This record gives sequence, C-alpha cells and structure tokens, in this order.
Amino acid sequence: MEEIKKKYKEICKLFDKNNPCGYSSKELDDVIECVGELPEALKFFYKKYGKTFSFFQDELMLPSKYPARLNDDYLVFFNENQGICQAAVKKSDVSLIDPPVYISVDDNEWNLAADKLSDFMVAMYGYQASIALEYNPEDIFFVSREEQKKIEERFTKRPETIKGWIDKKYEIILYGNDNGRIALMDMDGEDDIQMTYAANSEEELERMESLLSDIGEAI
Repeated sequence: MEEIKKKYKEICKLFDKNNPCGYSSKELDDVIECVGELPEALKFFYKKYGKTFSFFQDELMLPSKYPARLNDDYLVFFNENQGICQAAVKKSDVSLIDPPVYISVDDNEWNLAADKLSDFMVAMYGYQASIALEYNPEDIFFVSREEQKKIEERFTKRPETIKGWIDKKYEIILYGNDNGRIALMDMDGEDDIQMTYAANSEEELERMESLLSDIGEAI
C-alpha cells in the first residue's frame, strides 16, 4: 500500500490540496453492504480523497449511488461526464489490492484500460489536471505526429496511461511534473492528436507555453 499512497499523494500535490477530504467509514460501510467488498486501492482513495476532487465533470462514483449501472460482473466507480463510458473493476478482482481497470461504452463489452487501479487514478486525475488546473490556455489543440515527437523530447513522459477512454478509441498519454500536465488524446489511425495542458502556477504555464510555442493548432 505504501507505493499506492505515494502515487495518490502526487495527485494532491498537483492540485495543491493539502487537506484532502474523504468518505467516512460509515459511508463506506454502507457501500460495501450494498455492493460487496472494494479493492484496497479504491477503498483507500475513497476514504482519504473521495470528496476532494468533486469539481470535475468526469466523476468518481460511489457504486451504491448508481444502482442502474451495477453490472453482474463489474463494479463501476468512474463515469465520463456525458455517460459515454465508465471505468470498473471486475467483481472477481475485488479481493486484489490494486486490480486492473476496464472501460465500457455499452455495459456489455469491457476492455482493459490500466493494469493497476492506482495507475488509472493517477492518469485520470492527470488528464483532469490538463483541463482543470487554474492556469491554462482555455483551448484544445490539434497536434501532428511530428509535433508529438517534439513533446517527447521537451517534456517528461508519465508512465501511466489510459487505454480505450471514450468510445473505446482514445489512449490518454501524459507528460509533465508536479506543477503541470499535458494530455494527448491519441486515436489510433488518425493523423491529428488532441492536446490539452494546464499548470498550477503562472510560472509553470509560461514555461510550458514557451516549449509548446511551435506545437499545436487551436481547435
């Protein structure tokens, strides 16, 4: 669990949340009574950080609050803001500390999104950071394959990714440090990639924009 806790602290540092707020033991006991056991990595996130990042459009869910989305084989815990896709763990994996995460667009076909739930969380909130951090250009950009190579050269690539987000098509690839994130939405087979980026300080945004000055075209 120590490695998982370290990953989650990265999220708080990125959003400058020094006093995170989570769900109470009673609230989680009610969830577990409704849906069965929760993986330790998810249970810890709910308890420590569950109410901290409620300002996003894409939402962390308590499964018991969404009974219509309860599936016989999967436990849904994250929802895209328009309901296009959901993230879940297999109910057969809930005894694992840090199980794989799967994404579905129709509640029938589920595809592997991340090998570990903790990596999914770091990647998902990194993606949210690229949109929601205070200092951002308020634009989405198209990036070419050649321009992606420049990003690879100029920024640190994050190890965590999400496969199959939104209609099973997009891979989310992330770059950045403790102060900002660049997110590329890469749909295999398409020439252009969507890019968003943001920072938690004006200085970091200026640094990022100087390195991105010859990259991307605003949509």
